[in-house]
Amino acid sequence: MLKVVLLNIHLISTIVWVGAVFMGTFIDWPSAKRSVKENEFPFRFIIGQGSRVFYSVYSGIFLMWTTGIGLVLTHPPQTPREIMMLVGKTVALLFMTGFTMYGTFSTWPKIQLATHAEAHKLYENYMKRAVGTFTFGIIGAVLGLWIY
Repeated sequence: MLKVVLLNIHLISTIVWVGAVFMGTFIDWPSAKRSVKENEFPFRFIIGQGSRVFYSVYSGIFLMWTTGIGLVLTHPPQTPREIMMLVGKTVALLFMTGFTMYGTFSTWPKIQLATHAEAHKLYENYMKRAVGTFTFGIIGAVLGLWIY
């Protein structure tokens, strides 16, 4: 029963985190960019979006790590294939967490104090990491499906 609960929480936290990154990257940013004049940065929208998404993304990170550890403890990998899948999921989650934390603690403070031109450049790199986070999230999810 514990394994089923952990697995469901793990799945929901994955959906929330990867879904939030998808929405921010592929829907919100292009829309926000078109809503301002040429060469302006949509500061209010992007900063507002970031503060709203913060809790769901960091809840997702915390829940994915804790439930993932719980799942490994309740059902340790039994075969070389399961071990490889677990290593792949862990690497994907490490990249996702690293990209997200770098954005939060490095890029976001800089954007809030940047000029329009500086903010565009910072956000361009931020979006590359967001695409990486989304990609690693999909890879981790696929590997998770193969395990179970």
